[in-house]
Amino acid sequence: MKYLTSFFVLLFLSTKLLAAEPKLHELISSSQIDARLEEVCAKIHTDNEGRPLCVIAILKGSYMLLADLSKHLTVPHTVDFVKASSYGQRGTKRGGLTLHEIGTLDIENKDVLLIDDIFDSGVTLSTVVEKLQEKNPRSIKTLVLLSKKVPKATPYVPNYVLFEIDDHFVIGYGLDFKEYFRNLNGVYIVENDDFTFFAE
Repeated sequence: MKYLTSFFVLLFLSTKLLAAEPKLHELISSSQIDARLEEVCAKIHTDNEGRPLCVIAILKGSYMLLADLSKHLTVPHTVDFVKASSYGQRGTKRGGLTLHEIGTLDIENKDVLLIDDIFDSGVTLSTVVEKLQEKNPRSIKTLVLLSKKVPKATPYVPNYVLFEIDDHFVIGYGLDFKEYFRNLNGVYIVENDDFTFFAE
């Protein structure tokens, strides 16, 4: 009886997982990202006249973008991080923005390239730019993987946008749903909304 009960428990969990598994449609492939990074990094080199850069990634969403960007940059560069967090996780209702690690950055008189995963409302990127400006860098330019075609809460416009997308909920390449799916190599549209297996 014990083994029969265990069997039905496992069967139930397996069925639940399969039912809740999201249906994904690839929006942007890893090869498309790679090709676009090569183009944009060439422009960055020209725009910055080959001067060294301090590349700052906003965590957690831009960690994969940072790794691949760094491979394509042909100028000497250092790497650093800031963490922007809201109350709640992506995919849930979120509250105010809190920034971490900015106080430790040494960017005075340096050329900064700030990168982020997605430009949606624009609040995160514009807020981080404002805080970095207080540290007197020589210049700040920004790069985002994705920019959504939606009304923005700020007039700020990124200097470099790899891809513009419609208003889809997307995951992969650093973008998550409740911390899952960041590891996917491309960017995917979620075609169904059944994430019940990951519900808290």
